[in-house]
Amino acid sequence: MLLSLAVAVAACGGSDSDEGAKGTLRLELAEESESGQSGTAIISPVDGETTRIVMEIDHPPDLPQPAHVHPGPCGNLGDPIAALESLVDGRSETVVPMSLAELQRGGLVVHAHKSEAEFEVSVVCAAIPAAG
Repeated sequence: MLLSLAVAVAACGGSDSDEGAKGTLRLELAEESESGQSGTAIISPVDGETTRIVMEIDHPPDLPQPAHVHPGPCGNLGDPIAALESLVDGRSETVVPMSLAELQRGGLVVHAHKSEAEFEVSVVCAAIPAAG
């Protein structure tokens, strides 16, 4: 999985910093609810109207894990504003119909749930930094 993450980061122009080339963001997904999971989210513009979000987390369960963009902060989520593909085997990739600027308006997070059955349990979350 680390190799695929390195390839994904390189392909997206990301780096170890919060902001990479061409506006790509690399976020550290922090563990929530003692899930034992953490990972990264790579957010990169596709064009002026859509953005790709690639999430990779460690220690995935056998069940898909729903993921979304929510108003935050982590730990106090509002209703989802963009559905992401569920994490399967710890990975998802989604192109959302929002620009990078819209995602960086402030107060938004990338988040994953434990499962469809345990939707209320948060497993990972990261704040999307507001544009400077």
